[in-house]
Amino acid sequence: MSVELDRSDLLEVLQKAKSATEKRSALPVLNNFLITEKGGELIVRATDLESYLEIKAGEVSSSFTCLVNADKLLGVVRGINSTRVNFEIDGQRLLVLGGRSKFKLALSDPEDFPDFPEPNFTNELRAVELLNASQKVEHAISKEDSRYALQGLYIHGKGGTTRFVGSDGHRLALYKLEPEVNIGVILPRKGLRVLLALLKGEVGSVQIGHDDSFIHLQGQDWRLSCRLLEGEYPDYDGVIPTNFNYEINLDRQELLECIKRLSVIAESSSFPIKLTFSQGKLYLEISDPEFGEGSDEMDADSSSEKIEIGFNGKYLIDALSEFSSQKVVFKLLDPDSPAVISSEEEPFMCIIMPMRL
Repeated sequence: MSVELDRSDLLEVLQKAKSATEKRSALPVLNNFLITEKGGELIVRATDLESYLEIKAGEVSSSFTCLVNADKLLGVVRGINSTRVNFEIDGQRLLVLGGRSKFKLALSDPEDFPDFPEPNFTNELRAVELLNASQKVEHAISKEDSRYALQGLYIHGKGGTTRFVGSDGHRLALYKLEPEVNIGVILPRKGLRVLLALLKGEVGSVQIGHDDSFIHLQGQDWRLSCRLLEGEYPDYDGVIPTNFNYEINLDRQELLECIKRLSVIAESSSFPIKLTFSQGKLYLEISDPEFGEGSDEMDADSSSEKIEIGFNGKYLIDALSEFSSQKVVFKLLDPDSPAVISSEEEPFMCIIMPMRL
């Protein structure tokens, strides 16, 4: 059995497939690629038993099947100095040939590789929109193991839109995408990272479906099934403020640059920052007992009364970095209530809890 592939295309496929493997598992087979020929296509399969990925590596003219270590094959293909790569099966070894290089990699029994779930697809979304929505809310997804249901991206249909939600209990990001898809699932963080890598550069639509255990997604050359997080996502609608006493229009990039300038005083990436809105100005202040203090100011389009409020500066940087528009609106009720950051130009908003300074 022998196949020949374009090295750069193969390398890209293996890098994407590697993200779905698990190196530190008690099951060594989970750090392997199952490579098989199907219908004239060479298919690379990878799984960590949470994400199940199969991706096309190219057209081939002969049958082929092998189970090989993912790290070793990826490293070999990455290092080969040739435009083409040949795979040949030699007993219990995979011969990898390219240019003047020749490698023999140990093989395992393909029968040991886990079975994949059977997918079903009932809806579709444009790939570029799915990527954009997922990227914008990813920063707010919880990284704390204690907040189980918040450790993933919540995707559900409501009110004529498909909503993408990320939250860690201190902040929330919400993106609304048309049309509404009949779905309600929590996609784990690692599965989301695998999906984002697949979506970059993808054109056309992505088929979407789900069952009780998995969400299934299919692009032009790949298919991904991710095990869902169990549990019910919190009622996030209940924490989004609807009444405000202050609405301040700000230049997003200028505000972002002000906060980043002040952040050099902070000892860590998470730092408290004080915002004071008064007479058409925004005054920003930061203070660290060990390293000193700093202040900055910018114009603010508002005639509201003076208000002082504190935030985690990292949360502001994360939120402002995901907007595409030039202007954003800060909506505030009082210094003790969550702030809403939104824009008239995109269906995206961030809610951030204030800090006591």
